[in-house]
Amino acid sequence: MRTICLALLLFVPSISVAVDISIGGVSLVIPNPVGFSPVTQQMTMLFDIEKQFVAPANEEFVAFIPEREVSAALRDDPADLHRRFTVQTAKSLVGVPVSTSDFLKLKNVIKSQNDELMKKIEGQLPGVMKEINEGITTKYDVDLALSVAQMVPLPVHQETDRTVAYSALVKYDAKDGNGSPAPFVAVVTTTFAHVKGRVLFLYSYAEESGLDWSKQASLEWANAVFAANPSNPQTSVKEVLPSAISGIDWEKIGAKAVVGAIVGLLIGLIGWVIKRGKAS
Repeated sequence: MRTICLALLLFVPSISVAVDISIGGVSLVIPNPVGFSPVTQQMTMLFDIEKQFVAPANEEFVAFIPEREVSAALRDDPADLHRRFTVQTAKSLVGVPVSTSDFLKLKNVIKSQNDELMKKIEGQLPGVMKEINEGITTKYDVDLALSVAQMVPLPVHQETDRTVAYSALVKYDAKDGNGSPAPFVAVVTTTFAHVKGRVLFLYSYAEESGLDWSKQASLEWANAVFAANPSNPQTSVKEVLPSAISGIDWEKIGAKAVVGAIVGLLIGLIGWVIKRGKAS
């Protein structure tokens, strides 16, 4: 029996429990959030559509979807993706080493100016949404008519020397398959993580009722990321040295993270997009 079991294991594909990424030459290990799996190129349609929902000023390194939806994604079938995770950062930070003092400046901006950041980006959102709508319409013949109706940032709920996290509720206007109004509300928890001299935007997305889940899941995932990427002596020394960078506008970095969070929430509509895409 043991021989048979071992033989069967040879035909079972290995399941990745972590993803290796590189940011500006710094290698990082990103553990899977519990119960989630990474989006891979084998999920052809989802992998392609995922790129449509990344803010232009951000770079995404990996996204995670519920394990129960992997089979559907591999078949290019619609999947429930209201709860998911992504790892991003601002493109302007990819090759930039960030010291402890730099990260403190970013944290102070997030803690003291988050409401103002939300207001500042309101003028950017119509252009971003227009670009997303046009891209989806051109590629999949779907008119989502997406727009942001309201954003409600919540106070920072978690902070350490290496993290700061807050959540937001966002109301969107959209059209359903019949062209009728279909507004919806979703939530996102954004955790800024200072890992080996780099800044990660860790996004945890959920439906409107999933705010508490999003906060807790984001905290657990961030802890797992730090456990998988302990600082070595060389990195630690660089992080405590005086800042080697100048001219970084941390308000703009915070704003880019907000835009990334808002755009990423739209992936909850992906099932409809895939369904229409397959029909085409």
